[in-house]
Amino acid sequence: MDNHTIAVIGTGAIGGYYGARLHHAQCQVHFLFHSDFDHVTQHGLKVDSQEGNFSIPAEAINAYQNSQDMPAADIILVALKTTQNALLPQLLKPILKPNSTIVLLQNGIAGEQVIAEQLSHSQIGGGLCFICSNKVGPGHIHHIDYGNLTLGRLNPECDSHINWLTEQFQAAGVGADFAGDIVSARWKKLLWNVPFNGLSTILNADTAQMMATEQIVELARDIMLEVIAAANAHGTALDSAVVDTMINNTAKMQPYLTSMLLDYRNGRELEIEYMYKNMLDIAAKIGVPMHKTETLYQQLCFINQKIQTR
Repeated sequence: MDNHTIAVIGTGAIGGYYGARLHHAQCQVHFLFHSDFDHVTQHGLKVDSQEGNFSIPAEAINAYQNSQDMPAADIILVALKTTQNALLPQLLKPILKPNSTIVLLQNGIAGEQVIAEQLSHSQIGGGLCFICSNKVGPGHIHHIDYGNLTLGRLNPECDSHINWLTEQFQAAGVGADFAGDIVSARWKKLLWNVPFNGLSTILNADTAQMMATEQIVELARDIMLEVIAAANAHGTALDSAVVDTMINNTAKMQPYLTSMLLDYRNGRELEIEYMYKNMLDIAAKIGVPMHKTETLYQQLCFINQKIQTR
């Protein structure tokens, strides 16, 4: 178990941060880069963190530009944006072993089911990243706040891998826990992501600006209650009391530009399929109305279409 090989597919704000943490915990980590490859092979990977800065020197990082050059991995951490998920079959097949466990460190819901079907592979897990982290330059990540990680799986077949990974993250100083069923865990993460990623993009505002406006706070609260209603009807019990906790925590955090807002500002396609459409489709099938959430999604579709046609 101690010699498990870990692959990080997508070394950006999320994959770079968590992969570097695992590297410093003496794990065998191999990183797939895209545009940052040349920079990282010359200068290494740098993380500025509110918990203390750290890095991986160029001579110590296992960096690759093509997954075909990577070794087969026991655990594959996917940290790509969900807008790039169409690439996953071709990226993962060269490094996939029969007993590999794929862990999607992504937003939204239903990603695990999709990749399980595409690859005919049953050992699929997911990770929910409760973190404020942005990529600020080539091979350069700024970890602003939080950092805890909740891991889960589609079926118990990969429990041993997920348990081992949880332990490695804990050894690396990451607050990690194994939640069991990933679907239930994803509903809990949607509770924050759905209102605040979407509203921040529509309003072009950070969390502090949104929390300073009473009407926006109330709108976020209403959307969260719609998510809770859908989750409960789908089989994941969520208590409405958690809404106040999340609202209060958001008000206390450092001003944060959500990942979707950063994508919008940088002209990148928005992650609306996995974060909104999949959830709305589930809600429609079980007869749960989500009027305010659907309105938010429709506005995001307009913005996303403008981005795609530039």
